Amino acid sequence: MQIFLKLFTSVLLLIGIFLLAGCENYAEKTHPSWVTPPPGMVYDDSTIFARVTLAIQSDPVLQDTNIEIKVNEGHVTLTGVARNEDQITRTNMHTWIVDGVKNVDNQVIVKK
Repeated sequence: MQIFLKLFTSVLLLIGIFLLAGCENYAEKTHPSWVTPPPGMVYDDSTIFARVTLAIQSDPVLQDTNIEIKVNEGHVTLTGVARNEDQITRTNMHTWIVDGVKNVDNQVIVKK
């Protein structure tokens, strides 16, 4: 009976070693049919420009602002004139909400 117990313990130990050895580098053991998922949505500059423009023009608080929008590889530059700081903040907010915007350089100034 004691030989059976030693044999059983040895088999369990070997199984444990094989299981742990199989887990050490999972990335190399991934099935060949697995492919990297595609990256998220990519937005071109014209789409970003159109969406930022629509968002700003749709806000009634920003109707009397004169804001120019430039987009280069997802980086948006806003220039122009607003009546107050609230309009500048709202312009910034509307721009950041648009998908694809990576950075906003808000150079809008308050008209004095």
